[in-house]
Amino acid sequence: MHTGETLSAQQYIEAIHSNAAMFSTAAQKNLRAPVPSCPGWFVATLVAHLAEVQHFWALQVRRRAQEPISLPEATFEECPGLLSWFDGVDAGTPDLDAIPATLLDWFESGARELVEAFQAVQPDEPIWHWSGDNRAITHMRNQAIEAAVHRWDAENAQGETSPIQETVALDGIDQHFQVQIPAARKGGEALKGSGESYHFHRMDGPGEWLVRFEEDQVIMSHAHAKADIAIRGPLELIFLWLWRRVPSDGLEVLGDRSLLDRYRRLVPPSQ
Repeated sequence: MHTGETLSAQQYIEAIHSNAAMFSTAAQKNLRAPVPSCPGWFVATLVAHLAEVQHFWALQVRRRAQEPISLPEATFEECPGLLSWFDGVDAGTPDLDAIPATLLDWFESGARELVEAFQAVQPDEPIWHWSGDNRAITHMRNQAIEAAVHRWDAENAQGETSPIQETVALDGIDQHFQVQIPAARKGGEALKGSGESYHFHRMDGPGEWLVRFEEDQVIMSHAHAKADIAIRGPLELIFLWLWRRVPSDGLEVLGDRSLLDRYRRLVPPSQ
């Protein structure tokens, strides 16, 4: 299975690098700040999460993994106190007085490793990916979007956000429909579709997505057509709503508004 990424490998790598730098700048302002878009999390929790994600995928890419490889304990020991602190994170009660002193350093080393790993592979090299699209560029795409979303989370926690890059937001919406939805419906407790159709229409530039749920299938096209519900707004707001970061308040909704809630049942949270 190949999905239709729209950016080049270099564009994805640059997006990871720039968003990681912005993430670090935002996070260091206050590691104890709560993260409204990730209920129950604090900025330190977010840093630990993204750091672990980037260390993990850097390892998979470096090893050209054909099945998932667990991070060795030595990776966590690079950040003294991290493993014991993770016990509280996993329990949902992180000790904000015991945040590891080098947590941000550990994040930055993971971001560097990820960028270096991607720079050393060809886009079509086979590397295991949970979506079944086992190409290096699939990882690049996924990690560019992950870095952008969590950078926004970190900035939002500090009270001021910078824009999601337009090309990343456009590609991220495509990726949501092409990759995240199938994975979420496979792994979550999703409703079977009964023909519900959604038309997402960007109002600050070109961009339209027509999505229909049929039984276990999700059918997406870039079409201007009538649907059961039309959801219109700026590109970034559509992107952030799809990624469960903001409410629908700023979006114009035409049609059956109950389908907004139903969308969340058709598309349960993914990984």
